[in-house]
Amino acid sequence: MKQVLIVDDEESFLLTLSTGLESYADQFRVVTAQDGRAAIAVLEDRHVDLVVTDLRMPTMDGFELMAYMA
Repeated sequence: MKQVLIVDDEESFLLTLSTGLESYADQFRVVTAQDGRAAIAVLEDRHVDLVVTDLRMPTMDGFELMAYMA
């Protein structure tokens, strides 16, 4: 099954977005992370097909995350 990683430091946004995407659970699984470092941990642990990231986050921002993935 396809996996989508959503990265954002606003927990309420992550919850709202992942809840809103539950109706597509038969097509893909949503995984969340609250910053770039947490996202890297997810990426090292499993295959992810799509990453949607916020650009401005503490600890490690979206630009650093994209550089890591490149």
